[in-house]
Amino acid sequence: MKINVTGATGNLGQKITEQLLQLATDEEIAVTVRNGNKAKQLYGKRVDIQVTDYQSTDKMVDAFTGTDTLVYIPSIVHPNQARIAEFENVLFAAEKAKVKQLVVVGFFADHENNPFVLSPFYGYVPRRLASADINYTIVRNAMYADPLPPYLPELIERGRLPYPAGDGKINFVSRRDLARAIAQIAIRPELYGKTYTLTGKKAYTMTELAEILSEASGHTIRYDPMTAQEFAVTYDEPKGFGAILASLYVAASHHLMNETTNDIELITGQEPEDLLSFIKRNYKG
Repeated sequence: MKINVTGATGNLGQKITEQLLQLATDEEIAVTVRNGNKAKQLYGKRVDIQVTDYQSTDKMVDAFTGTDTLVYIPSIVHPNQARIAEFENVLFAAEKAKVKQLVVVGFFADHENNPFVLSPFYGYVPRRLASADINYTIVRNAMYADPLPPYLPELIERGRLPYPAGDGKINFVSRRDLARAIAQIAIRPELYGKTYTLTGKKAYTMTELAEILSEASGHTIRYDPMTAQEFAVTYDEPKGFGAILASLYVAASHHLMNETTNDIELITGQEPEDLLSFIKRNYKG
């Protein structure tokens, strides 16, 4: 079996590739990346490195040829039209290269009434796959827990958690736990052909999250939300990102970010790490 991971120099892609290298032989793993030099620094000669441009379907067909299972991690690009265009190119190339199984990693903000700015992309993907000439598996993940520990110094200075999420809850999961589950999906054909929602053990109100952040840091952090507009202006770096980020928490205020499953445990045999333990382990205060 040949497993090919796109975006393998990114945060999640790297963790998935590292997990796969523990589960399969080096010869069975390939990575498709934009930056070949970075991939060589990370993996040396352990994996087959394919360098491609997501705007060139010919290059992607070459990169995907010989692939049995392709793990596709969408690039962090916006607006939705840019992500959809990339996805269409990947899908076209995967079909032409006769990839046997396409594992698409997405996000659980795909509801038809979700105000998250990038929700249209996540809603488009499963509907488009249903009409594609390829076998596929969909992964929907909860919000990354990983940005929380490095965010703590700012929260300590502010003394407040400003997410404009109202009384909504958010489920957080670490990239490490996601990678463990996605790698298992990639190497086990009996898991193909389904939709998985990979989440942490529970969803938290922002008051609960503030209490966890306070306990992990040893500083008092209270939940004191900004308005969505204020949050968008405060965190508008790079320009335009603030509105996207704010809309994510507005979705939470509509109770659309609290999905919780035991899919990670069912796939891996292990529960995802508790959020407090994760933050304590990763906070360098």
